[in-house]
Amino acid sequence: MNKIPYSAYLDKIYGCFLGKTVIGTLGAPYEGIKMPLELPFKPEMVNTMLPNDDLDLQVLWLDVAEQYGPDFTSDQLLHRFVNYCDYSPGEYAVMRKNWTRGIHTPASGAFSNDFYISGMGCPIRSEIWACLAPLDPALAADYATRDGVLDHWGDSVYGERFFAALESAAFGVDETDCDLYALIDVGLSVIPEICKFRDLVSDTVAWCRQYDDVKRILRKILHKYGHPDCTNLFQNIGITLVALLKGNLDEIKTGMDALNCGFDTDCTCATAGAVIGIIRGAKSLAAEYGWGDIKFVLGVKSDRRSDSVFDFSEDIALLGKNWNPGLIEGGEAKEYAYETPDPVTVWVEYPAFPDGRPDCSIALGETKILTLCFGNSTTEDYRLAYRVKGLCLDVWGEIALDRTEMAELSLTVTLPADLPVLPETNLYTVEYTLNGKAYTYTFGLCGATPWKAVGPIWRTDPVCTTEKLQRVPNYWHLMNPGYRYKGDSTDIVRRFHLNMAVDTATPYLSAEELLRPLDPEADTAYEETLFSQREDSFRLDDIYGFSAPSVCYLVRQLVSPADETVCIQMGHSAPFALYINGELVCEQDTCDTWDAENVHVQNIHIREGVNTVVLRLTRVNADAKYNLIFSYGATCATHVTHYGSVNPRCFKKP
Repeated sequence: MNKIPYSAYLDKIYGCFLGKTVIGTLGAPYEGIKMPLELPFKPEMVNTMLPNDDLDLQVLWLDVAEQYGPDFTSDQLLHRFVNYCDYSPGEYAVMRKNWTRGIHTPASGAFSNDFYISGMGCPIRSEIWACLAPLDPALAADYATRDGVLDHWGDSVYGERFFAALESAAFGVDETDCDLYALIDVGLSVIPEICKFRDLVSDTVAWCRQYDDVKRILRKILHKYGHPDCTNLFQNIGITLVALLKGNLDEIKTGMDALNCGFDTDCTCATAGAVIGIIRGAKSLAAEYGWGDIKFVLGVKSDRRSDSVFDFSEDIALLGKNWNPGLIEGGEAKEYAYETPDPVTVWVEYPAFPDGRPDCSIALGETKILTLCFGNSTTEDYRLAYRVKGLCLDVWGEIALDRTEMAELSLTVTLPADLPVLPETNLYTVEYTLNGKAYTYTFGLCGATPWKAVGPIWRTDPVCTTEKLQRVPNYWHLMNPGYRYKGDSTDIVRRFHLNMAVDTATPYLSAEELLRPLDPEADTAYEETLFSQREDSFRLDDIYGFSAPSVCYLVRQLVSPADETVCIQMGHSAPFALYINGELVCEQDTCDTWDAENVHVQNIHIREGVNTVVLRLTRVNADAKYNLIFSYGATCATHVTHYGSVNPRCFKKP
């Protein structure tokens, strides 16, 4: 199909967002239940619409699209989110934090986003891009990429590209000629040939061809792709595809199949409902289910003309007709006054971690080389005068910028090893003049938190000191009948030879030991080193190579510009204790499945000036992973980014 009548185009958009809203509401009350269910459908399950970020952010994206036109940028989307959305769950909080620290897209979705990087946050926002690029899967996927990199990286972005392309192609079919397997192939055409997401889709399609039982297919998805986070994309997109392929284009059956698989039920239901809505259109849904116009419940700030799903759909259709001249026949032709983009686009490229993600951090004594890029979107040649200044950097000069070309400037930032205080947020300002007009661009480097690390601290089991050994014929005698480890003599001896024990008897180190300025050459009881924490999460392996059970102390002197009360979000896979200004504020003696926020501690007082933070970390096995986040609330809250850290070489008693 080369053209689509405006009436059919609008009907499919309206069907998309009716399905998104109604079926999303079906799943919303059960989000996070990670078990198969057997709930029966009841009409009251869809009588009252519930708020859903699946729709919220697409409302904001329409605002951006109307303001800037089809050449909108990722940064424009992110700026809108930061200023018009007040909640920040999971990856949204990381995205907001990175923006505050001057870390733009695409790094905003990849840096310091360990746990949520493969979440459902962006695949659930695909519909608007398909609606603005009907019958053009590649263009819809391009729009989706500009969106997805705000808060994700890799497979999640592929997920949004996949659904945007599939849904774009769905504008060319209806329920009489729809082949969902063919639409899935269209979605696969816009993602890499080798990636875990493609494996998931291919496996799920194969299982759906082989089996009819939804729960049997669910077991196979979870067996291969299951994840503890209810919002992880792999299991949830698998569930969405199963529900679609086994639902016979029936909104209620499809929604209930998705719901009864559990996990991120509002998202799986909403996406499946939207896909069917595009295929069938609103008139078909109204005829079968009696759905009239409904009102959405918004959780973001927007000045849309109403809360009507039809009005929202019509606004998308009017914009889509403007963006796709010649494709959509008939209908009103509305003119838009898009903001004129700057003639030169500026962005920064960071060096990469070994896994390919951008490394946006800098540590004490480190040199970082960044690439500052200037893109000329006009047909004129320019000579651009620039100045770049910020922490340990102040450079200026001129650069030639040919028409429709890009020019690069290498920036070298070196932090002195003896810098007294390292802020977490370090903003750099790019000032440049073009045709007599001054422009400004700001980017950031995150200060890698400097900790004084003390350890490893361990012991043998049983304890073998010189004094004890001198009192017995040999160390076998220390394994007496009262020895705490149970087992036969072979078990006990082999454990002694093959393992170690955590030194739980070691007391909390004194303030004098903790706050003594770091001197790697000093004669101390335990090894003392500088650990630079680049992202929120870290492992004991990042600090030292001692792989046996052990204890490590991390000591930080946190500098706050003001007195404030905050929340601490602590992730851990192994035991830890956290002390702030000498008080124990949190302790866990057990291992856990690590996530970004295993523990929340509220009402923590941080005083103006220097605060002492001590982490006692305990390795009991190969996995010892942690993270420490300060935020302004326990959940869906903004992270604190204005703290600094005293250089451990400059520690002073507070």
